[in-house]
Amino acid sequence: MSVDTIELNAQQKRAVTYGDGPVLLVAGAGTGKTSVVTHRIAWLIAEGKARPEELLAVTFTEKAAAEMEERVDRLLPLGYTEMWIHTFHAFCQRILQDHAIDIGLPNDFTVVDTTGSWLLVRENLERFKLDYYKPLSNPTKFIHALLQHFSRAKDECVYPDDYLRYAETLKLDTDQAGDREARGSEAARVGEIADAYHVYQQLLLEQNAFDFGDLINYALRLFRERPKILEQYRARFKHVLVDEFQDTNWAQYELIKLLAAPRNNLMVVGDDDQSIYKFRGASFSNIVVFKKDYPDAAAIYLVDNYRSGQAILDRAYRFIQLNNPDRLEVRLKADGQKEALDKKLVSRTGGSGEVSCLRFKTADDEARGVIEEILKLRENVSDFSWSDVAVLVRANDQAQRFVRYFRSMNMPHQFLAAKGLYSQETIIAVLAYLKLMDNYHESEALYKILTLPTWDIDHETIVNLSHLASKKSWSLWHALHHYEGNLEVRERSRAAIAKLTRAVEEHTVLSKRLDPSVLIYRFLEDSGYLEYLTREDSQYTREQMLYLNQFYKKVRTWEEEHLGQGVPEFVKYLNLELESGDAGSLEHDIEEGPENITVSTIHGAKGLEYRFVFVIGLVHLRFPSRERKDPIELPQTLIKDILPEGDAHLQEERRLMYVALTRAKEKAVLTFAEDYGTATLRKPSRFIEELGFDPRTPFSAVSGELVPAQGQRLADQKTTYALPRKFSFTQLKAFETCPKQYYYAHIIRIPAAGRATFSFGKIMHAVLEKFFRLVMERSSLQQASLFGAKQQKKPSSAAIVSQKELLALYEETWEEDWFFDEENKRQYHEKGKTILKNFYESVHNALPVPVALEQSFTMKIGGASFKGVIDRIDEENGQWKLIDYKTGTPPKDGKLTFDYKEQLFIYQMAVEQVFGKAVSSLVLHFLENNAQLAFIASEKDARKVEESVTEVINAIRSSEFEPTPGFQCKSCDYRFICPAAQR
Repeated sequence: MSVDTIELNAQQKRAVTYGDGPVLLVAGAGTGKTSVVTHRIAWLIAEGKARPEELLAVTFTEKAAAEMEERVDRLLPLGYTEMWIHTFHAFCQRILQDHAIDIGLPNDFTVVDTTGSWLLVRENLERFKLDYYKPLSNPTKFIHALLQHFSRAKDECVYPDDYLRYAETLKLDTDQAGDREARGSEAARVGEIADAYHVYQQLLLEQNAFDFGDLINYALRLFRERPKILEQYRARFKHVLVDEFQDTNWAQYELIKLLAAPRNNLMVVGDDDQSIYKFRGASFSNIVVFKKDYPDAAAIYLVDNYRSGQAILDRAYRFIQLNNPDRLEVRLKADGQKEALDKKLVSRTGGSGEVSCLRFKTADDEARGVIEEILKLRENVSDFSWSDVAVLVRANDQAQRFVRYFRSMNMPHQFLAAKGLYSQETIIAVLAYLKLMDNYHESEALYKILTLPTWDIDHETIVNLSHLASKKSWSLWHALHHYEGNLEVRERSRAAIAKLTRAVEEHTVLSKRLDPSVLIYRFLEDSGYLEYLTREDSQYTREQMLYLNQFYKKVRTWEEEHLGQGVPEFVKYLNLELESGDAGSLEHDIEEGPENITVSTIHGAKGLEYRFVFVIGLVHLRFPSRERKDPIELPQTLIKDILPEGDAHLQEERRLMYVALTRAKEKAVLTFAEDYGTATLRKPSRFIEELGFDPRTPFSAVSGELVPAQGQRLADQKTTYALPRKFSFTQLKAFETCPKQYYYAHIIRIPAAGRATFSFGKIMHAVLEKFFRLVMERSSLQQASLFGAKQQKKPSSAAIVSQKELLALYEETWEEDWFFDEENKRQYHEKGKTILKNFYESVHNALPVPVALEQSFTMKIGGASFKGVIDRIDEENGQWKLIDYKTGTPPKDGKLTFDYKEQLFIYQMAVEQVFGKAVSSLVLHFLENNAQLAFIASEKDARKVEESVTEVINAIRSSEFEPTPGFQCKSCDYRFICPAAQR
């Protein structure tokens, strides 16, 4: 196996093929950093220096990790079991789920985000001895500030005990000379913080919860206190790679140094000029001190830029040098490094590039002027695409004016906001409906539901109902039931009102026993709202489906973490979440959908590139922004970072501008206005002059009127969708059943209604996995205790786990999800117990000890990546037996068709290709009657499977996803929204 490196330049190739030892790879903007990192991973595997599972690559976002894994996957010609490509937090979570118990912590912990932490403190405020940080008028005012402070402490590896000792030291110092009153007040304040930090950590432990800082710090503690576990992971990871190293904090760097030693096969990749996440705790000093920590480390510099024209690069470079002497380029020279670092980027694009600056009178003129510039580009650039354009803002609130103008002009656009899920129209409707389930008299919520287009209630009727409620001092719900004799309502609206009230009343009864996700799906389906959202393929409906899917996943996650709680508890949780200020996080896939102008913060645009970039709002106190210090600052004594000599805030703002400029391939346009609707006129940003422009340049002319282009919204362009990065057996079967079903489930990912059979199957699989994990753990413990005792034989696995324990696992795992009614749920519950009792009776005399459970793999079929998970693998005479559970019964004649066998045939091919193991048999274990049917794939079967899978994958890639209605419609999850369904 080999990896093609022909397209790499000399320095990129040097980085990819570097041998052992530490490496600092300084990769400037647009120099192919991601390509180098992924090629290096593939090269290490291809050269036999490490297997995929022996490499650790960490980065900072799930999106970046997924992209890295996808690129590596494309470079590898063969399959693999797993790759350790994670964010720092995901990596530490994975480690702690296996080993937290080794330092006295729970393995079954949950991870809480900032909102979860806020809710925890809010609900336990009486536990905190707060005085300074608990004003009587607003007791929750400082919760966010305290949590931010605790997070900052964890970034610096400052633990509650450290803080308490520091506070005690300050208290003792008050007895010495000086202003005792001032010293005493400060000591009391710090003591209050230290005590609050300690209480907060106790609350997390009581809830079996870790926050993001805990994941890093507990992993560090694990490795420091349990050297054998550290040695285990050091032995596993032969090479460690860190992407975006400039964004690491102190604790993350300590973790990496610990893991990489003593081999120190560590490559860190970054660019100090693109360090823009100080507000998240990033330690600017890490990239500066790396060469001090590893004096023998190789330094490789990537300066060949494949993105921007030279004029853009030159202006950006002159500008960022204003951050000297704190830049790496100068620091390394000052430290006497042998290799001089010249970070001046050299364009290899062949284009010259352009940077310009436009001054406008008002904010509206600025927005209109930018639109005119975009329309000129569209007219004058032959191969123009809307996706070539980005409008970058310093803060989210600056984007709204441009979004409004783009919308009024019918110009396709997407706003890549990080927050705002709960303010999206579809989510507002869902939240309003949930509130009605809790209280009919929530008139605002009911008004939102009445205005949904699916009910088809005319606007005049809704207005009249609202007026009637106000006049009579009724709730709107009361008005819906008593408008007779008070209002004239058309028959169509009468029928719609009756339908709506009936649905609300029926769903209210259901809300007492259904999970929130089930109730939400009932509302979407019964109201016709889901059908409405999928009827038309437009930018609006695609966005709303994306938001709905994200919200649905959030609800399901809440349900998993709050077993036994229902709709009232979820509504209460949401209300508290909104009270905390959480607007709901948003995820975007810029590669999916039609062409769009991108509107984004500069932080959000990091890692992206565009032909034409507009950086707007360059005025004083907006960009650079006003410095906002931490509300509660960490004492200097506790900070381990090396702080810069210059103005740290201004330097970070310059780096942000540097990032904005280097997103542009051909043209960067800077804009600012005098009048933004405030009491005083705005002064130009200092960056205007620092970038070489005259802030007093004449105002740019703006035409009198912008006319919306009717039908301009890409009507003549084909919509593209990002296919799943990896295919699975479930996907292939969905496509074979009906391409439209595949489209709904795997392309736009509409939340599907569950079924009792699926819920039951999921429960049974989970119980058997837990059962056999317990068997594996106890078998391992027994065998370990006999190590070296030659006179004893390997213990029998008989009765190593009791039937009582198996049934206890069942009760623990049982979820009351998607069952028709109480009787249906009871029947399934009893059926599960019977199945497990019969299963146990058949195996308890000699419990098999599996080789692996839920074993994941990725293999290559037909030029595509195919992923799968094998339920259970047993060893049989040195070979592997693959077992797949089915909750039903086998065919009556006991004969298995190819369709039954195909999935396990694929698994056999994966085991042989990825694991290099021979397979003794394939077993379909039908749990309902405990029947096991075994078979094996012949070479002919394998060829047939490969041809079949390849054919379906190729069909998916070229498909327009047209429906193929027929008998299968009756069992399709999307039959109620698909216009072609045969009902």
